[in-house]
Amino acid sequence: MRYVLLSVFISILFSQELDERYHSTEEIYNLLDSLDNLEELNGWFRLDTIGYSTTDNIPIIAVNISDNVNLKEDEPRVLFIGQVHAEEILGIEIVLDLIDDLLFPDPANYTHMNILKENLDIWIIPTANPDGLNIVHSELDVSFRKNTRDLSPEGPVPNNIFDYDPSIGNDVDGVDLNRNFDFNWVFGDTFLEPDNSGYASHYDYYKGEEPFSENEAIAIRDLALAYDFVFSIVWHSSRSGRLSEKVFTSWRWEEEKESPDLRIMKKIGDYFSGLIDTEDGSSTYLSVYSGSRNGKLHDWFYRETGCFQYLAECGTANLQPDSILIENTINRTKPAMVYLMDRAIGYYADAAQITGIVYGFDGLPLEGAVIELLEHNGSVLKPRLTNEFGRYRRVVDVGTYNLLVKAEGHLPEQISVIANNSSITNQDINLQQAETKILTLMIQDNSTLSEPIDGILINDFGEQSIQLNSGSNVFSLFEGNYTISLPLDDGYIPWEKTIYLSENTNYTIPYQIGNEILISDYFPWEEMHGDWEIDGMVLKSQSGMFYNNLDSISSHHWMESSPLDVSGTNRVVLSIMHRYETEWDHDPVRVSILDIENNLLSTRSWTGSTWVNSFNTDLVTAISDSNFTQIKIRLEFIPDETVNYRGWEIQEIRCFSIIDPYLSLLEDRKSNFPNIRMVINGIFPNPSDGRFKMEVDNFPGGEGSLIVYNLLGQEVKNVTLGNLSPGRRIINFDLIDFNGRSLGSGMYFVKIQTPKMKAIKKCFVLKS
Repeated sequence: MRYVLLSVFISILFSQELDERYHSTEEIYNLLDSLDNLEELNGWFRLDTIGYSTTDNIPIIAVNISDNVNLKEDEPRVLFIGQVHAEEILGIEIVLDLIDDLLFPDPANYTHMNILKENLDIWIIPTANPDGLNIVHSELDVSFRKNTRDLSPEGPVPNNIFDYDPSIGNDVDGVDLNRNFDFNWVFGDTFLEPDNSGYASHYDYYKGEEPFSENEAIAIRDLALAYDFVFSIVWHSSRSGRLSEKVFTSWRWEEEKESPDLRIMKKIGDYFSGLIDTEDGSSTYLSVYSGSRNGKLHDWFYRETGCFQYLAECGTANLQPDSILIENTINRTKPAMVYLMDRAIGYYADAAQITGIVYGFDGLPLEGAVIELLEHNGSVLKPRLTNEFGRYRRVVDVGTYNLLVKAEGHLPEQISVIANNSSITNQDINLQQAETKILTLMIQDNSTLSEPIDGILINDFGEQSIQLNSGSNVFSLFEGNYTISLPLDDGYIPWEKTIYLSENTNYTIPYQIGNEILISDYFPWEEMHGDWEIDGMVLKSQSGMFYNNLDSISSHHWMESSPLDVSGTNRVVLSIMHRYETEWDHDPVRVSILDIENNLLSTRSWTGSTWVNSFNTDLVTAISDSNFTQIKIRLEFIPDETVNYRGWEIQEIRCFSIIDPYLSLLEDRKSNFPNIRMVINGIFPNPSDGRFKMEVDNFPGGEGSLIVYNLLGQEVKNVTLGNLSPGRRIINFDLIDFNGRSLGSGMYFVKIQTPKMKAIKKCFVLKS
């Protein structure tokens, strides 16, 4: 290991000692190795090397405890991590004691521990940062926080010196592993970013050069993706004391933007926090919302995998107390882990959980089926998938829930399920096979193509590259939604179409040079409102790195082009090279094609993130039954200014127009109308006194109704909306006074329903 040469004076000045009760990396691994060699634990105990540390290549060891531990079984899985930050070592002792309790239980809890081992797949990582732990145990720097990534004061490059400061903070080397995950990573500290706290923590929160730059973070990530954990606790300690004895739940940003499962996550956190007495015995741990966005592990875990992971700050500002307080902390925190394990299987605990196996049309369990719990859903979440047993699990509160299940080659299925506290609800789902249809794409060109045209075929389960040659190109596909995209270049007009493939379908695609206008050359356009900025050749939605976060009413930034002459054409395609990072479901960016009278001809909007090093190309198409004359292009960014991100960057917009001789044939087929899912983008304000405004995207048109349910699934209001036009709709409704009575405070579910579609969103009524 690399060390700075310090003078004798400095060494004496900062000499530090740890209680011998704490386990070093070597002692941890010797203990685990001795357990692994005990014959009586065969089949119950297993060690798994999940990765290696970034600097010293030390194995990162996970302990697996279960009956039949060498087999993957269809059981709930839980994970406990003892230490991520180097100096926060109390958690190591907490999880090592849990290992001992599980393997060698006292007579008083023998039956309980065996029930947990027989019904759970339990994973424990004593240290996820062995390099940093070695620094602390060497007593070079017992306040060291990060891993030991070799960096330099001149920049984030190696210099073959361990650059550290034995006092708190100011350590140049190392990456904060709890800032290195790729959800909201951009908000973490840059290299050598000062911290203005009162306890000299400068440079301690460096996020790394990129997400998952550190082997330690990669090891945890890969374990999480391989095992669908239901619950998890990561033990931390708060050196400042400001966060001590708290349990953090994912997430509640700006005091109002909540993670989709927050209510039940917080309820469970409240319960087990109340089981942990504080060090002074005056109270219990406090369950709190997580409000920060900076690459933390527990937020990534929940967003990426659905696991309810809690960040628990054990102990006080006395980070490394003596052996008496170590034992005391272990005994006080133990009930939290035991409760989560009990909750996972419904053993003497609330059992509200929906689980089951999804079977395919062949009668076999389906791995990778998408499970959407409509009441706890949002595009911020990665798809929740069935595991290798076809199993899904969703921890919920008591109530009625709607499950939407989708799988490649199968028809989607939506069912209602009731969850209660007395037992886990098991609901298996059998999917029916989708019929196979033939999609024929005919490339029509004036001469034989010299080489195939590259395209993309996209459905709900991903995308595949396709190549099209002159003449007919035949694809055998399952019934469902598809987008066919041909982002042509060299002046040829791009072509894109979203369809619901319900019967054998033919399309003739013109392969023609289009009339082309590079309208991004005229940025910024004269008609505009908002903080737009040109940076080189790129149009940005704001001048700073992040758009405004003012906690105010909605704002609306827009920019509109001068009229473009496309006379004599009937197909207009915009090709936009851009990237965006906005708040999911709330801060849309939008591109619209308007006629000279400001009538909407076509529009597309996006939220979420495609922020990568390169720009993506999207297409917006408008068609006319007759011919166009002049059009305008409108760019809009509509943040609600509560949670901010990097916004929108546009590198290029090209406008193509042609006469498409196959347009009438293409558009007259009823079966080809796209079946795009209707969604409720948001309900505002939420919570409110009962007056709400709801934004609905992709309303299919026609008769609709608004239905409100309480937590028990009982219908409390039903309103006929009448015959509405398709597209984006804003619907006002109130729950203050109806049917001669007032609706009380609480959570309600609002459903917009048409004969073929429905969408559900929750809202909260707060009465003063």
